[in-house]
Amino acid sequence: MTESPVCGVVSKGGSSKAPPLLFSPYRLPTNAFPALFDAGKSEASRSLVMRYVPNGLEKTRVGVIAAKRTFRRAVDRTRARRLMREAFRLEREQLAIGYDLVLIGRQKLTELHCQDVRSELLKLCRRAKLLANSTSGAKRKGE
Repeated sequence: MTESPVCGVVSKGGSSKAPPLLFSPYRLPTNAFPALFDAGKSEASRSLVMRYVPNGLEKTRVGVIAAKRTFRRAVDRTRARRLMREAFRLEREQLAIGYDLVLIGRQKLTELHCQDVRSELLKLCRRAKLLANSTSGAKRKGE
């Protein structure tokens, strides 16, 4: 077993195809991005921009953007996407249900560790009042 640099995820060696970090029910389809950019709100930090809009579903979905203009090397774009997806995967239980999120990576993102990206995501969600235990009335199912 080897430990990957993304949040200490342990995977078995020898497998040519790694399991997805984020399963499809939580992924935002790309055809939903334009509506989110038109009607959504946004919060930003030094390394991450989050756009969000209520979706009326019983789950919160996420899409990630790592632009070639921001991350020139493919390795950096892939790392940025993995970091954002992993941060969402690890923190999604703390988020309110019923939102579509798009996370947009900024240049500083590849310099951070996964724990730093997780804290950035939580900070943005707290500002946007998207945490399940926030005072905005956003709740997880069954609460």
